[in-house]
Amino acid sequence: MIKLERGKKPEILNTSQHVWQQALDLAIIKYGKYSNIPALEKTSLISHYRNDLIKQHLFESSKDKCAFCECKPGEGGNIEVEHFKPKSIYPQLTFEWSNFLPSCRKCNSSKSNHDTGTSPIVNPYDSDPDLFFYYEDIRIKPIADNALAKNTITVCSLNSVRLMRPRGEILSSLHAFAEAIEDAMEEYKNCKTSLQQKKRLRRIAESIELIEKLSYSDEKYSGFCKSYLNSCSIYQAARELVTDDYE
Repeated sequence: MIKLERGKKPEILNTSQHVWQQALDLAIIKYGKYSNIPALEKTSLISHYRNDLIKQHLFESSKDKCAFCECKPGEGGNIEVEHFKPKSIYPQLTFEWSNFLPSCRKCNSSKSNHDTGTSPIVNPYDSDPDLFFYYEDIRIKPIADNALAKNTITVCSLNSVRLMRPRGEILSSLHAFAEAIEDAMEEYKNCKTSLQQKKRLRRIAESIELIEKLSYSDEKYSGFCKSYLNSCSIYQAARELVTDDYE
């Protein structure tokens, strides 16, 4: 999970949100409560939040990634608009821009109707996940046993097999990159001429550039990759070596 910036509210919400919400409110009054609205009528009333213009603005704000697990669900065709406070409990927020998150179907299903109003979880649009989570091997962990972070991990199933498997594959690649950089640094130390050193240093810089791309915000599981690099002494030493040479 990484920090996200929501972006400007789509114009269609500025012009239509009140109308959509008013129609839903009238149905709630008519039938007594949200859950009593007939299924087909309810689907028709709430479907507007799936408008393509809303999806476009929302998904762009997360680089087309799930706000919770950072997979790219759009690659499988199932990225969804998630209500942070569930519409079944907070129907007055059904069309509220600040209540939308982009989610994969798995995280949306795991979170389901969990009441974030009474049992909060981390919202990456409102809080920086780096203040709540860290990674140990391929598992995401709460910093200092933070209750909010623990609840988020449980509610969204952030240590499920489906997430630990790709983290394991990425971790294997990151270890391979780190070993390659370590070998290149050793070769750099053993170079006999400045020209050899320059060539070796260029290869180290290229390897660093490749490994850093995995931590870019538009990459899948970039939070996991960034955490690895922040704790990788080999990468840090190579980064310092390259930086010192270019300064």
